[in-house]
Amino acid sequence: MIIMKFGGTSVQDEEAIGRVISIVRSRLPEKPLVVVSALARVTRLLCAIADEAGHQNEDKVRELLSQLRERHFSLASNLLSASPKLLEECNRDIEALISGVENFVGGVCLIGELSPRSEARIISTGELLSSTMISYAFNASGITCHWIDARKMVTTDDNYLNARPDLQVTEANVKRMVGLESRGTDLILTQGFVASTQKGATSVLGFEGSDYSAAIFGMALNAERVEIWTDVDGIRTADPRVVQDTGKIDVISYEEAAEMAAMGARVLHPLTIEPARKRNIPIKVLNSRNPSCEGSLVVSGDEAPDGPKSVTFRDGILFIRLSSDKLEGVCRMLGKVFSTLSSRRIPVTLAKATESEVYLVVPEGWDGLEDALEEIGSWATVTVYRDKAFIAVVGRNITSFAGLGDKVIGVAGKVYLADVSANLMSESFVIDRDRLQVTLEALHGFIFKEVK
Repeated sequence: MIIMKFGGTSVQDEEAIGRVISIVRSRLPEKPLVVVSALARVTRLLCAIADEAGHQNEDKVRELLSQLRERHFSLASNLLSASPKLLEECNRDIEALISGVENFVGGVCLIGELSPRSEARIISTGELLSSTMISYAFNASGITCHWIDARKMVTTDDNYLNARPDLQVTEANVKRMVGLESRGTDLILTQGFVASTQKGATSVLGFEGSDYSAAIFGMALNAERVEIWTDVDGIRTADPRVVQDTGKIDVISYEEAAEMAAMGARVLHPLTIEPARKRNIPIKVLNSRNPSCEGSLVVSGDEAPDGPKSVTFRDGILFIRLSSDKLEGVCRMLGKVFSTLSSRRIPVTLAKATESEVYLVVPEGWDGLEDALEEIGSWATVTVYRDKAFIAVVGRNITSFAGLGDKVIGVAGKVYLADVSANLMSESFVIDRDRLQVTLEALHGFIFKEVK
């Protein structure tokens, strides 16, 4: 068995879904389990619906719900025009899902309060809608497809919007349900991103969490491989939307891919790697618009070469200096800072500490950050540097590649923080945001001179 996950741009319209059906048909002898995301931009639309409902903007909510209806009914009509009976059944299921979220959103509008639990319930609807339509499209094409609700398989904690799965319980659920439902069908289709808590409330695995779902299913079923289908030719040496002339990375280790995700690369969800690594399951990153391309292979470390693999970045960051007038010591400084941050679930991209100072790179605009800094400010001086960016070069044994720091300083003009990760997988720098583009291009060219 293999796992095939298709992201939002891979299922965004009739043409894209037609490609997905063709790709999956070619893999049928390998007994695929297919995982799909919401249609491109639908999760953003649902987030907007949730936000407007929380602010009791009923007219705007109705307008956005109308867009949601139109997008899905129109696509279903295009996909199933040659199968009137299937179209009728599909439309009935779509209406049930949208009516359900419409009624729920009406309740949110009434009370004017949007809880994380309610938001998770709303934004999970995209995957349910897309997977419903795509399952009908598979059946219309002659491929017998059985739809399974991922919420009945993936069990999580109650951190509704960034939930963490109970892998032991989830594995048992997946084995049981897939085993029962796969009889007499060509393939099983389910959703990424969505899950449920132990008490049965809908939860989600964090934005872009469908990759994580696919890896969890692969681990549970001991799959031969996990395929992540995107809209680029595999993992690149930099984000091709930002840097020109990037190259494809043919082979990369689990550790390097995880480091890339942690440092800002958007090809794989940061948590995707661990379930696959646990069972030594290869991950292939492929392009649904160019299925003949071999893509990138993510494998164990001894199968991947050393050296730089990619230049990554984060531009929506804050660089923060926390300074105590006492020599607290490194352990005590870090302990006091992280106890405050972790209680509010604030992610930290990078941290460095001395006897009396801590330097942090954290995402801009994170809920609870202001409160955390106010609490830390009771015992330390807090200085927040804005308009900064974070840039990192990722690759195993990165210190063997000389000249990175000199190149960054020479182009960026000023480096506020430089760091080599403890696992020697990345060398990173905090620079002024307005120097990010030129620094990315120069650093990428310096490392990958022969990239084509």
